Amino acid sequence: MTGVAGWVVLVSVAAAVLLWPRRLRRIPAGRIPAGRIPAGRDPAGAPWAGPSGRPANADAHLGPVAMRDGGPAPSAQAVADALVLLVLALRSGASVTESVSRVAESSSGAVRRDLSQVVAALAWGASAVDAWAGLGDVWRPAALAFTMAAETGASPSSLLEAAARRVREQHEADRSRRAARAGVLLVLPLGLGFLPAFACTAVIPVVLALAGDVLAKG
Repeated sequence: MTGVAGWVVLVSVAAAVLLWPRRLRRIPAGRIPAGRIPAGRDPAGAPWAGPSGRPANADAHLGPVAMRDGGPAPSAQAVADALVLLVLALRSGASVTESVSRVAESSSGAVRRDLSQVVAALAWGASAVDAWAGLGDVWRPAALAFTMAAETGASPSSLLEAAARRVREQHEADRSRRAARAGVLLVLPLGLGFLPAFACTAVIPVVLALAGDVLAKG
């Protein structure tokens, strides 16, 4: 009986060892897979934005100048439309920050991204000149308009309206140049293809006929 009890105890211990949960593998810092950190708060009490594990205030130290995500720049047509909407918002009596925020909310894609950057910079206390200076070259007319408004005291709405008109004119000029270049690129292969045929059917027979007449007279 004692032997049977000993075997039972031995089997129980072996089963417990086999079924004991393995120690969790330690994940190196900075290599935590996405989705493994639940939403909530970290051990230090900082709120998390979600499964990516980024704190909600991770970018708070960046200051008034936001970092661009490197996405594509908006088209000139989209920028001109956004400037027209901004003019309408300013003329309705809204402030610069409120006007840009309204246009950003009604826009999408790269325009919304860039205008949201401007809103963030203005919220941090940056001037309109500095806020617009951080954008790409496509927004340069807007930056120049706010710079002129700050230096001369003129209304930014009229300057932005002129900037939108210049953007549209430049866009049309660029499109005309691209169309002309495309026409040249299309005609050039056709000319190179028809030139040998024209030489064989028109030029060479005439030259041979004239040469025959000259030789016959000589």
